[in-house]
Amino acid sequence: MVAEQDCADEWECTGLGAALESFKEAEEVVGIIKGMEETIKDTNKHELAVERFKYVLDWYQEQPHLLDPHLESLLGLLVDQIRGETSAPLLHATTQLMAHLFKVRGPKVVVRYLPHEVEDLERVVTVLQEQDHTDVKSWETRYILLLWLSIIVLIPFNMARFDSGEKAPLAERLLSLCKRYLAVRDKCREAAATLVSTFLTRPDTRDTILPAFLDWAVKTFSEEGRSEADITGALMAICAVTKHAKREDMLQYADTVLTRLQASNFKEHPNTNIRKLGLKLVQRLGLIFLKAKVASWRYQRGSRSLAFNLNNEQVKKNGEQEFEGGSEVEEDYDIPDSVEDVIEELLIGLKDKDTIVRWSAAKGVGRVTGRLPKELADEVVGSLVELFSPRETDGAWHGSCLALAELGRRGLLLPTRLGQVVPHVLTALAYDERKGSFSVGSHIRDAACYVCWAFARAYDPLVLQPYVADIASGLLTVTVFDREVNCRRAASAAFQENVGRQGTFPHGIDILTVADYFAVGSRSNSFLVLSVFIAGYEEYSRPLVEHLLNRKVGHWDMSVRELTAKALHNLTSCDSHYVLKHVLPSLLDTATGRDLHLAHGSTLAAGQVLAALSKVASCQGVGLKELIGQELLNKVETLVDKMVEKHKLRGLGGELMRQAVSDFIKNISLSGLPLHGRPVLLVWQGVLEENLATVELSVQQAAVAAIPAFLDQYWVVDGVLDYERRDKLVSCFIGKLSGGEMVRRGFSSALGVLPGSILRGKEEEVIHALIKCSKITEGTEKWAEARRDAVKALGCVVCTAQGWLSHQLVPHVYDCFLLALEDYTVDRRGDTGAWVREAAMGGVEALTLSLLAGGEEKVQATIVSQLMPCLAQQATEKIARTRGHAGKVFTSLLWATAASGRDLPGVPRLQEVRQIFPKEADINWTVESETFPKFVQLLHLSEYSERILLGLIVSIGGLTERLVKNASESMFAQLRLMNTSQLETFTSSMLVVFKRHQKVDRVTIPMFKFIDQLLTSSSLENLLENNTNQFSFQLFSLCKAEISKSGDPNKIMSSSDVFCQLLQSADTNTVKKCLVQLSIFLCHKFPRVRKSTAEKMYEALLTFTENEIVPEDDLDAVMELLSDTQWDDSVDTLRPIRNKICEMAGVPAPTVLKKTAE
Repeated sequence: MVAEQDCADEWECTGLGAALESFKEAEEVVGIIKGMEETIKDTNKHELAVERFKYVLDWYQEQPHLLDPHLESLLGLLVDQIRGETSAPLLHATTQLMAHLFKVRGPKVVVRYLPHEVEDLERVVTVLQEQDHTDVKSWETRYILLLWLSIIVLIPFNMARFDSGEKAPLAERLLSLCKRYLAVRDKCREAAATLVSTFLTRPDTRDTILPAFLDWAVKTFSEEGRSEADITGALMAICAVTKHAKREDMLQYADTVLTRLQASNFKEHPNTNIRKLGLKLVQRLGLIFLKAKVASWRYQRGSRSLAFNLNNEQVKKNGEQEFEGGSEVEEDYDIPDSVEDVIEELLIGLKDKDTIVRWSAAKGVGRVTGRLPKELADEVVGSLVELFSPRETDGAWHGSCLALAELGRRGLLLPTRLGQVVPHVLTALAYDERKGSFSVGSHIRDAACYVCWAFARAYDPLVLQPYVADIASGLLTVTVFDREVNCRRAASAAFQENVGRQGTFPHGIDILTVADYFAVGSRSNSFLVLSVFIAGYEEYSRPLVEHLLNRKVGHWDMSVRELTAKALHNLTSCDSHYVLKHVLPSLLDTATGRDLHLAHGSTLAAGQVLAALSKVASCQGVGLKELIGQELLNKVETLVDKMVEKHKLRGLGGELMRQAVSDFIKNISLSGLPLHGRPVLLVWQGVLEENLATVELSVQQAAVAAIPAFLDQYWVVDGVLDYERRDKLVSCFIGKLSGGEMVRRGFSSALGVLPGSILRGKEEEVIHALIKCSKITEGTEKWAEARRDAVKALGCVVCTAQGWLSHQLVPHVYDCFLLALEDYTVDRRGDTGAWVREAAMGGVEALTLSLLAGGEEKVQATIVSQLMPCLAQQATEKIARTRGHAGKVFTSLLWATAASGRDLPGVPRLQEVRQIFPKEADINWTVESETFPKFVQLLHLSEYSERILLGLIVSIGGLTERLVKNASESMFAQLRLMNTSQLETFTSSMLVVFKRHQKVDRVTIPMFKFIDQLLTSSSLENLLENNTNQFSFQLFSLCKAEISKSGDPNKIMSSSDVFCQLLQSADTNTVKKCLVQLSIFLCHKFPRVRKSTAEKMYEALLTFTENEIVPEDDLDAVMELLSDTQWDDSVDTLRPIRNKICEMAGVPAPTVLKKTAE
């Protein structure tokens, strides 16, 4: 709410609330202060000490009063450090701590604890004069000294007594300091204003210095060309003086100041702070014009005990004894004409564009009105009521609400005016004006809640009794149906206050226990759950429904309109008669209107209401047709026709209306409205087919959702399916699959949701059509979403038709899923094939479990034995979402059992795998550190090893640091547990995978990185040291074949890493061939390949010196050539150097192949 300003706490202090009991860290803080003289000698220690001091104090920002018992002692220690001759670093360090203490507890409280002895005055003034007011790093010092001065100057001695004659008079020096710091742009300006207010209101300065200072300040803010800093400082100073000075002392200057202030016209100034200070000064001048007295005519409530108010009988007795208005006679005195100008300025300020200015004006209206006679005060109220006009801006409405709340809190809004005010407040509770693609009004609704909160505290229950029903309904409407969470919570708080203070709100306690601060935090929960509970009370059901109909059905936010339709569905049963007679006819009329948002919301809501009325009719034992009557039935039946005729589904906004129409058709179908054989069904079918073919995904999804209900309801008449229409429909849908990508997506999804009654007899045709769509063909390589939707639809179809599906079709479906698991399509969006693979995994799980439920004999073991390794591969690949999905499906099938209790047939090494993946294990499959340690254990099992390797290659050769780290660590840990025989099996599988995926960059590029890490890890050291083992030579051959005729420099550089690692092999033939290959790279056409190869060769020769890759006598010379040569020179220059390296290494130098003429 407005009165409860949100403050952003430091992150360390979040969520403490009122959990602290006392200032337990007092000793630690004292220690920091006492040690400050030592810590400033070490910058690091000093920074740590200051941060700790701030950290500790910040815990008490929500309960600063706990510091009060310790303030005097803490300030005493701090002041002692700066009283004497203090070095500048210590002075600043100390004031830095003091400034934070002032921030946490508030300067008004802390300044009272500062010492105000006479001997401090001269010292503080002198130190302050020595400060550089432009130094931004030491502002705390100046801030604290100014605040300290503001308390010292209150000493009851004439300032002239402190003048020594050697320096300028102390009063002049103080005034000069005030003027200097009023023009700065930091916190020192506020402290200077405080100093002015105490210094210039002293008896010895108010007659001598104050008039001249006021002249200076007025001249400063009224002169043209003055900076905003000068104007702000002058206004701040006069505001402070007018607040603290006596009325009699300021009355003689008030008219002049007001005149100059009005002439300056600050209400049009672009600076918000200046406008606020101008209004603040206006209200202070208004208070000076009026005598300070409590208005005898104000409303006084009396007892405000919550427990007392919650007792209804005592409330009535209390009301009989209520004292309304004073009986004493008002003192007659002339009200200056200037007061009228003041009130006019404040009323204008209520319309300001900024909230802080309006809030200041509202408080000013409350303060000034409290000193006016009853008749003039009533005129002010009348002026406020006039601001609640449709012609006024949203700012005026907000300001008026704030002002009304202030008047109510102060007892200045008499009960006689409530009859005029309450209707405007209720209007403000629902204020929401659309402006283009957004609206304004949330701040007004929030302020209106504040008004209701203030009224609850201000008035006796009997006074508000006539308005209780309206206020309660208005607040609850905002509580559950407002778009903004702050408004919902503000309304909930206001309702709670009314229940506690008034005790007359119907069912208040019951509602509060459900619709509390946290419950209204969720918009959907408020719309769909809390509203139903509240509407269960008769007093509130009608207002809630009316609000939805009048305010929310045509809301500018689409999500709110959708929630509104669902909320009306839920509320229909609470007041079905009203909904039937008023709401539904209104919705059907506005659904074809010109307002797009209203038409969209009305169409959605009409469908939802009809679906809800069908349940009402069922409970009453009548048909929906009889319940709504022929007139409404005709409107429902012709609604879509009218939209088509008026071209509502075409052009601007057509997509929005198409979405609503699909939802409308779905709800009408679900309601069971008897329209069989009517021409409108052909229209609806045509609209749905058009929606399925649209390019807008949201429209397609809405049409897909409507298809099952529509076909189930209107294609089956008296339990008999119209086969001819069904065949035409299915043939039409299948024919559309040959269209563009979006058309294929829409109709694939539609085929997937066909009801069993429609699908039966056509399942084979549909399945083959979807299988065809799921395959990559020429021209459809990038249609990953279309393939995904086809695979999803295929899974849905086979599950729907599983009861009568031919066993011969099942292998075709599994083949399709297996093929989809190999879809690695990549476009500018990344690995889009992952969508297809995830859809295939979902289909595999659904189909397999569905078949297993009918008996384990329906599941073919050979298919499962192919599926499980593929799923394991997906669970070790690089995309977290895909890994998570694969892990869940893998474990689901691993532990799946038939009704007979038998396991899923065909799972390779079932018991061993189950030991790795216990049934009760709670694993987050998307987290690398949990997934990889499990799946790498399958490397031991030959049935899984190749597929697991393929997944690991892609992950370990990937780019994501966390993925590479977890995947590689898991694999290396597993390799260390293997014996030589198992390692040979592992390397054989790796070579098979490499050979099978030659020239497939998706695998081979990460493969090079994978092999590099593998060889670096020393996991295969035993194999490489065995000169009879052919692994290194076979690996070299595959790498060389992979990069042959390759022009990708990144791929070539990755392969050079592998060749360098193979130099550690004991097979001299492999080493020689690697050196030859690396020497070719040293004269490659790309300079970065040459440089990279030279660096890596240097590192390899340095690392593997024991292997004698190069004869020891020539090693230093070779390494010197590799490190000192500029490898980005021309190839012709580098070739002799390269040849020399080959000669010293004992390998033949590569020769340049000459192109033969054809």
